[in-house]
Amino acid sequence: MLKKVLIGSIVFVALYAGLVQFQILVTQKAGRGTGIASKKETDTSHKVYSFSFSKYTPEGAKEIEIEGDSADILATTVYLSNVVAKAYAEEVPVTMTADKGNYDKARNKVHLHENVVATTADGARLLTEELDIDPTEKLMETQVGVQVKKDNINIEGLGAQGDSQLKKVKFKKNVTVVIQSTEDAVPGGGQAEGGPTVITCDGPLVIDYSKNIAHFKDNVVAEDKRGKLIADVMDVYYNKVSRRVSKIVALGNVVIENPDGNKTFSDSVIYLADEGRIILGGDTEALYFEGNSDSFAGGNKLL
Repeated sequence: MLKKVLIGSIVFVALYAGLVQFQILVTQKAGRGTGIASKKETDTSHKVYSFSFSKYTPEGAKEIEIEGDSADILATTVYLSNVVAKAYAEEVPVTMTADKGNYDKARNKVHLHENVVATTADGARLLTEELDIDPTEKLMETQVGVQVKKDNINIEGLGAQGDSQLKKVKFKKNVTVVIQSTEDAVPGGGQAEGGPTVITCDGPLVIDYSKNIAHFKDNVVAEDKRGKLIADVMDVYYNKVSRRVSKIVALGNVVIENPDGNKTFSDSVIYLADEGRIILGGDTEALYFEGNSDSFAGGNKLL
C-alpha cells in the first residue's frame, strides 16, 4: 500500500512539474512576440527632429548655417527637408532654400535639390533643381538647368558655377540672356517697338556682375527687333546706371544683319550703343538691299 502511495505521489509531482514548464514556455513565447511587435513599431515610426548647425573658419568667421527637418541628426550625412541655408562670404550671406537636401559634416559640403532658390544681399536670385555648395571654397555649382535673375537681366543655361555671392558666374552651355531695357517699357508691362535684347550662345558664358561685363563664346547671336549681330566670340558691356547694353565687342566671323536683309561681314566689330555707331575691323564686305534701314540709329539698338 505504501508503495502505491509513493508511486502516486511521484506521478503527481511529475505532472505538476510538467505543467509548470508548459506555463513558463508559453509565457516566454508571448514575451518574445510582444518584443518583435514593439521593434517593428519603432522601425516604422520615424521621428523628425529640427536640425540646426553653424560652422566657423579657424579665424572665427561664420562659414555656413544650415537648418531643416531630419530623422537622423546624429548621422555623418544629415538628410534634410524644408532646408534653409546661409553661406557666408565677406560676412554677407547668400540665403538658400530647398525642399530637400543633405549636409556632409565630414566634407563640409551641402547638396540641395527640388525647388532650390539662392538669393544674395544685392537682389540676385538663382533658381535650379539641384545645387552643390562648398562653404570653404565659397562656391556653388549645378549641372542641371539654371536661371539667374539680377536687375533687368535674366540668364538661363544648362549647368553653372559661381562664387557664393553670385558676383561672377559661368554658365556652361545652351545660354540665353534677355536684357529688358527700361527705356523700352510701356504702361501695362508691355514692350515698346525695340523690345528686349536677346543674346544666345552655345557656351560657355562668363558674366562678371561686379565689372558689368559678359563674355560669350561659340555661335553667339545678339538680336532685337531692329537687327542681329552674329560672331564666334562676343563681349557685352552693361551700364548699371542706365540698365542697358553700352558696348559690344564681337570677334570672328562677324555678321551684321538688319531687318531689310542688308548684311555686313567683318573680322571684328565694336558697337558703341550710346553713340549709335560701329567700328569695323579686318576684312569687311557688305551686301545691301533696297529698303529703309534704321541700323545704328542710336539708343540701345544693336543694328
